[in-house]
Amino acid sequence: MTPLPRIEPPVSDRQTLIELLAGDGPAFSPTTYDRFEAWWYGAAANSRRAFAADMRAWGCFRRGRGQPMIPAGAIDVRDFARAQVHAGLKASSIARQLASIAILHDLAGLPSPTRDRVVSGEMKGIRREEGLDGRGRRRQALPLRLKGEVGDIVADKPLPLSVMALSTTLDTTTAAGARDAVLLLLGTDLGRRRSEYAAMNVGDVTAAGDGSGTMLIRRSKTDQSGEGRVKYLSPEAMVAIRTWLASRQGDEESPLPPDTPLLASVDRFGRVGGRLSDDGIRDVLLRIARRGLRRLQPELEDAAIENQVRGLSGHSLRVGFAQDLTAAGEGLAAICQAADWSSPTMPTRYAEALAARSGAVVSQVVV
Repeated sequence: MTPLPRIEPPVSDRQTLIELLAGDGPAFSPTTYDRFEAWWYGAAANSRRAFAADMRAWGCFRRGRGQPMIPAGAIDVRDFARAQVHAGLKASSIARQLASIAILHDLAGLPSPTRDRVVSGEMKGIRREEGLDGRGRRRQALPLRLKGEVGDIVADKPLPLSVMALSTTLDTTTAAGARDAVLLLLGTDLGRRRSEYAAMNVGDVTAAGDGSGTMLIRRSKTDQSGEGRVKYLSPEAMVAIRTWLASRQGDEESPLPPDTPLLASVDRFGRVGGRLSDDGIRDVLLRIARRGLRRLQPELEDAAIENQVRGLSGHSLRVGFAQDLTAAGEGLAAICQAADWSSPTMPTRYAEALAARSGAVVSQVVV
């Protein structure tokens, strides 16, 4: 039988693994490296980045003690967790690091020390202390909603820090303004993660006869296999997309290639560059908000504007999407389906402030 050819991972991936495990050569046999490469090849991009960061932290800690990365004991892991607490990390971040340490040992064919009661007890204590000193609750991104933090999503006028109000401050005759309008409208229609906005291509958009359209979400956190999800786009979003693409196409007759990034950078001269990164999405939203508030509320000083936009991030559109659907009376099942949450935990957390204001206790007080 002819052996199947071995598929080598990209050089950058192999080099990353070599750098991560540098100095521990004797502990890793060639077979172990094969196991690592197989796991690395199948891991999502975010999982690779997290694992690499965790291994650098673990390797630094172990080298500081004059010890190899593996094998390690439960007391070693406990000491590492304590060191991370002293460095200011939260329990959620430490737990992720311990999960990476477990992967490291599992792939090396060693029992993981993270499963020891010593480690689980230490993590319980860290979480308890974190809750006692007020650090236990994860900070939520500032929501960017259609009309802002209004009481009635239908009747109330939009507040300055809202998609509707900020959209009025955009000059869509410029490349940057046209691009910004697309991002805001995609946010209100889709409520996706920032990495999903960054990954969208021109060919993922399909127009319908009634002026609306659809967006193909080719891959997401809950769709790692890339089966894809088709989502609705409003006529307003489609108009914004056509305006943006027309500004990029210029006088050329041929359309942009399907794999052209939908959301791209624009420099101060109006020149369109490459694909926006995850952080680029955040930076664009912050610029939209700061510039928009200065125009909508010229009486505000810079410090007041910065206070209003504090907490705005690439996740703000997703949080606002969940809150707007909650305010419109949609149930958790519909909200999860709309933005592909695999669990109702996060949309429940995003919308709990709205639920509290509209709860029975508030109703009784009003009555």
